[in-house]
Amino acid sequence: MTICRTSLRRLYKSQWVGYSSLRAATPVWRCNYSSDASSETNIERIKSEMMAREPQISKDVMSPTNSNLLNLALADFIPESCQPPAFQTSRMSDFSHSKSAIMVNAYKKLPYGHHLVYFPLHKSASQLQPDGTDPYHSPGDPFVRRMWAGGNVKFGDGFLLDSQPVVCVERIENVSARGLEGQEKIFVDVLREYMSKSEFESLSPGVSVSSKGMTERRTLVFMREVGEEDIQANLARASRGRVVKAANVPDFSVKLTPTPTLLFHYSALTFNAHLIHLNPEYCRKVENHRNLLVHGPLTLTLMLSVLKSRLDQFEKVSSIDYRNLAPLYANEPMNVCIRRVNNRNIQPDVKTRKWEVWVEGKDGGLSVKGTAETVYEEVRGRKRTLFSVPNMPIHKLI
Repeated sequence: MTICRTSLRRLYKSQWVGYSSLRAATPVWRCNYSSDASSETNIERIKSEMMAREPQISKDVMSPTNSNLLNLALADFIPESCQPPAFQTSRMSDFSHSKSAIMVNAYKKLPYGHHLVYFPLHKSASQLQPDGTDPYHSPGDPFVRRMWAGGNVKFGDGFLLDSQPVVCVERIENVSARGLEGQEKIFVDVLREYMSKSEFESLSPGVSVSSKGMTERRTLVFMREVGEEDIQANLARASRGRVVKAANVPDFSVKLTPTPTLLFHYSALTFNAHLIHLNPEYCRKVENHRNLLVHGPLTLTLMLSVLKSRLDQFEKVSSIDYRNLAPLYANEPMNVCIRRVNNRNIQPDVKTRKWEVWVEGKDGGLSVKGTAETVYEEVRGRKRTLFSVPNMPIHKLI
């Protein structure tokens, strides 16, 4: 990606100096969708307008607080083996049986998937879409319903929880339409690149924003509003829909039932006001869903947490790619599954491993399907092999 350094600096300053300046600098996008023009013409107009939007710049600090609060939110839903090693729980008292987070070491690495609770949306309530979402991603009327379709993350060097300033540069990478005329869905591909503040300020013209940091792509799908006469029919159709099962049996899985409280905590941590995660009545009457929906990024965090629990001591996740196939709902069981690809005939000097990751809904059908790749880190000039014992002290491995 190539962005003018002057343009980035201008956005960086205008969006971070304060609330009043932010309100003045935040544009409101409106696409001119004409009922008289052909569908193809309208889609091209939408694409042209959206692709011309300036990047969004967001800053944060890598405080351990955000990560710890996410650990605490997930503590009752995933086993300790899936929680970051630096996170611990303790009983506060015999009568309360509640848990508290012990702050992690400030120089621990940011756990996989925890970047999602940093870089919150820098917009006030009045600047959001009616459904609580970011207007930057929206194609505008009549495509007013938004869902998270999937994405991928390449983790790069990652971040330390050292409270240092960090930057996220977000831009719209592609816009496309799928479906019959009059029933189109608009797919918006969003690229987010994460880096330290010093890396951001040292950018030169013509150089990619993030050459060695973390990069993430998200695909959002926007759909037309559903008429009231279609809602009950669609709900009934969904209840008897075909269940697609995973092709393989997992090596390891974690079953959990997400609650409205978990969804609220995750919405709060991500500064996400999307009503599909907060308002059951809105879900049923407007969005055609039987209950609150589990966040796409929350599902990603859960998959990465379960995957990390299966890795060797010096093995790290290098990338993950996933697609959301069917909704997951509050108060309904889900199963996060992991399977290593090519388990047999692995060479001792292998440097990478591939994994299947998926999530099953309450009926055992595929809701999320993905793949991940892991790599072995250098340890004092030597690479770890697959056959060393996980969790053994370092001095016994070298």
